[in-house]
Amino acid sequence: MDLLNRLMTAETANAFVRVGAAGLSALLITLLLTPIVRLIAVRCGWIVKPVPSRWGRRVIARLGGVAMYGGFVVTAVAWIPWDVSLWALVGGVTLAVLVGLIDDFSRIPPSAKLLAQLLIGCGLVLSGIRLAPLPWAWLSIPLSVLWFVFVMNAFNLLDNMDGLATGVGAIAAGFCVLHAVLTGQWAVATLASIVSGVCLGFLRYNFPPAKIFMGDSGSHLLGLSLAAVVLMESQPSSTQLLSILAVPTLVLAVPIFDTCFVTVQRMLHQRHPFTGGVDHISHRLAILGLSPRQTVIVLYGASLMLGILSVLSTRLKPLSVMAVWVLVLSALIVIGRYLARVNVYRLRSPGAAAVGVEHPPVTLIDTMVLHKRRLVEILVDFGIISSVYVVAHLLRFEGTLSPHIQSLVVRALPVILVTKLLCCAGCGLYRRIWHHPDLSDLVAIFKAVSLGSVLSSIILLYLWRFEGYSRAVLIIDWMLCLLAIGGSRVVERFLDEWISAASDQERMPVLIIGAGETGEQVLRSLQLHGKGIRRAVGFLDDDWRKQGNQLHRVCVLGTRARLAASLDDYHVREVLIAINDPPGDLLQHVRQCCEPRGIGWKVVTAGVTDAAV
Repeated sequence: MDLLNRLMTAETANAFVRVGAAGLSALLITLLLTPIVRLIAVRCGWIVKPVPSRWGRRVIARLGGVAMYGGFVVTAVAWIPWDVSLWALVGGVTLAVLVGLIDDFSRIPPSAKLLAQLLIGCGLVLSGIRLAPLPWAWLSIPLSVLWFVFVMNAFNLLDNMDGLATGVGAIAAGFCVLHAVLTGQWAVATLASIVSGVCLGFLRYNFPPAKIFMGDSGSHLLGLSLAAVVLMESQPSSTQLLSILAVPTLVLAVPIFDTCFVTVQRMLHQRHPFTGGVDHISHRLAILGLSPRQTVIVLYGASLMLGILSVLSTRLKPLSVMAVWVLVLSALIVIGRYLARVNVYRLRSPGAAAVGVEHPPVTLIDTMVLHKRRLVEILVDFGIISSVYVVAHLLRFEGTLSPHIQSLVVRALPVILVTKLLCCAGCGLYRRIWHHPDLSDLVAIFKAVSLGSVLSSIILLYLWRFEGYSRAVLIIDWMLCLLAIGGSRVVERFLDEWISAASDQERMPVLIIGAGETGEQVLRSLQLHGKGIRRAVGFLDDDWRKQGNQLHRVCVLGTRARLAASLDDYHVREVLIAINDPPGDLLQHVRQCCEPRGIGWKVVTAGVTDAAV
């Protein structure tokens, strides 16, 4: 109620109007400038042609960053009051856009580009835009400069699919507006609103299929402005390091994760981390079967959820913020491991060994990479156990942890970690393959988590007699660990099914005749080995009692009498007869229904393989 009363004052209402008007002005100006810039770019031949190292396969106008810059500067001059740091940002953005334009027209060396970015970052730091004072005050200077450089390059790398960087930038800027409003920083809120308006105005022409690209000039503008806005917001908020860094990293988590993920993957595959390619998270989601629009919408959703977490983190104590961080990091590691399965790099020629090409010796790093799946599983469990123990205390004590409780958590956490990780290893969790977990896998998870909780409770009792410790916390911790560790093991299966369902419309619809054991095997073969090729739309079976039942979420539509209607209703392209020794009258009926419509059909038997279907 206090917050609502503060927001309802006349002065605050005027500030709200100013923030909204600034964002709307930026949106309208960018909407007007973008088609003009696009027309000029097309007539002058400033276009992007398809190349193998890029995702797009169409000729698109570039230099959309010029329109974004026009909308940003005009609106900033009109709405932002005079302030050295804010106008230093306008100057820094101008230099960043110029560097991007030069790189758009004639590729400048990465070293020269990095040097220019460092100089721009130093200029902004000198104007006062930097991290709030850290425990070591001098450390805020180099970290702030590196932050500007990193975010500029992160948005440059994120601009790899139509509408992705623009939409994520608009969402991030929107949360920056919210953070600034909640802390009463109206000038920063106005600046963030301008950035969001510029992104939304440009998104009208950049959403897939895009009519214009922003180019390096636009990505530099977007990255530098957002990097500066989140630092401006962090300055008066807290003197705690975790609270200072929570908002920037969560608001911009999508571009940060994409940059780190791509860099690590390229280094693991012995590729230069700063070259272009189709190995970003958006490309991998598209290769798995999502359309470009579905891909960018999914990443928009991820940015929204992480932005909400950034808002919640401002209301938490440092220990709770760390728990949120570790949970988010664990989730991103799991998603990164799943996306790393997508083979986007060309393999070496199979004949290389035959012509006497020597392979480099196997190093310790190479050996670790061979076991990276196990290492990732251990890291994820480490993060889950650490954060879940803190979350259990938050739930037990209604979100408030006193200094005494925090000291107890810090004292007990090493014991909890060691005990539970050893139990997970002892129960074989790191010797299993989790692509298709079954009941025995779930039982192993239950045994490992339960044993770890019991042993850690006994150790706490032996060491400290439970003095100050809550028994309810241990029960909550056990339940949350069971859900989180089990969920991390089945997330790959969930993602496979979700992506498969999202890409159903692009696969060939298939009708299966026979809802018995053979039909089930055929369906399983389609679901496991026919991804991206076929999808079962339904079953037909002469046993009328099966009608309406579902087999692995595929419905039995009726008997053979519904064959002709099903072919038309579901636009079936192929019919699979999954019956051992099917009767001749059934084959004749299928032929009469399929051949006039030009629909293929075949008989498949038990033990069907991908080649058979």
